[in-house]
Amino acid sequence: MTDTAPGAAQAAPAGPTDAAPIRVLAAALTELEPLLGVVTEPLRVAPPPELASGARPALQAAIDALTDRLRVPRLTVAASDDGLWSVELAVGKRLFRDLTVAPPPAALGTYTEEADHAVRATRAAPPGHPVLLYAHDGTPLRGYRAGAADLPAVVVVPAVGMPVGLAAPWLRALAGVRQVVTWESRGMFASADTPGPPPPARHDLAAQAADVLAVLDGFGIDEAHVMGLCGGAAIALAAAAASPRVTSLSLWHGDYELGGDAAKTPHQHDVQNLLAMASRSPRHALSLHRMMRRPQALDTLRPDIAHHLLHPYASAELMYRYGQLNGVIMNTDCRPLLKEVRQPTLVVSSDLDTTAHPEGSVHVAEHLPRATLRMMPHGNHLTAFDAAPALVRALTDFTGAPPLTGRAEEGA
Repeated sequence: MTDTAPGAAQAAPAGPTDAAPIRVLAAALTELEPLLGVVTEPLRVAPPPELASGARPALQAAIDALTDRLRVPRLTVAASDDGLWSVELAVGKRLFRDLTVAPPPAALGTYTEEADHAVRATRAAPPGHPVLLYAHDGTPLRGYRAGAADLPAVVVVPAVGMPVGLAAPWLRALAGVRQVVTWESRGMFASADTPGPPPPARHDLAAQAADVLAVLDGFGIDEAHVMGLCGGAAIALAAAAASPRVTSLSLWHGDYELGGDAAKTPHQHDVQNLLAMASRSPRHALSLHRMMRRPQALDTLRPDIAHHLLHPYASAELMYRYGQLNGVIMNTDCRPLLKEVRQPTLVVSSDLDTTAHPEGSVHVAEHLPRATLRMMPHGNHLTAFDAAPALVRALTDFTGAPPLTGRAEEGA
């Protein structure tokens, strides 16, 4: 569900003591909302045994109230995880991760009101509620904004196909010193005016780069620093080459196609092959989707963000679109862009990145005329999304933003 215009969320008053489980479930379901909005079949979730014993009716009633408030499909609380597929397992782990006690059965009659308060309070914090924006080719986009509108702007270009929750740590970390905006990839997320994810009008790199400028337009922003994460680094480069409204860049653990000028990891080669097959036809995507349904698909995913990482594989149609969108990113030669981009650029990677080869970042930094390379001593590819204090400091130092101190930096 999306609004048609940005607005300031209002924090709700605290509910009764027994509403604490409702608030925990509300936070989890709000984070899961992008995924729940695109899955094409009913989902089941299994609470851990210590919660499930005697509490399934209360859990079901609380989840029903919250999913109704969020306008996402209901979830069925199952007795166990036997027979659940990968997305169901990932959703259940996130939903019950922070829940230490089940909602008390005595509160059943008040769940609807408490759910309303809990959802409003959760959305008051970044990334907030999605705002309906439109790309220049008419494709609807789900945009997000955090921080005061009178602060200098930063556009976070996310990894292709990933929900806003994966980049949300950056929105939370920067909201005190910058206006931070982002969006979710075209064609991969549900919109208020369509029953499911609307098909993108285009999927080429130029169209995805133009979405950066459409987000600026949608939020009334003239110019911004643009930071690209993973495959979003290629989109950020293309946006900078296309428009001076991109005043500076930061490229984080970028996944680039550079021909024979930089090595790629086995993971990059494997994903390229997977996307090439998925993009061939919906039939090919369906066979790959069946493979990704296996519980073993979770074995190689970081548990705390598995529900985000599975999003592009949640249905055969999503896999087909992901193959097109991210396949273009991974196969479009970025070397011509390096000759066109003149903006100051911070390039960040780590020798510990086994997902996107750090040699790609080194090559990009060497061939951009105004680039600064930072090879971090710690952290892998996925930790770039965590907005750890050292990474936040690297960005604020580069952009000249006031440093975060005290509780703000601890929250990063």
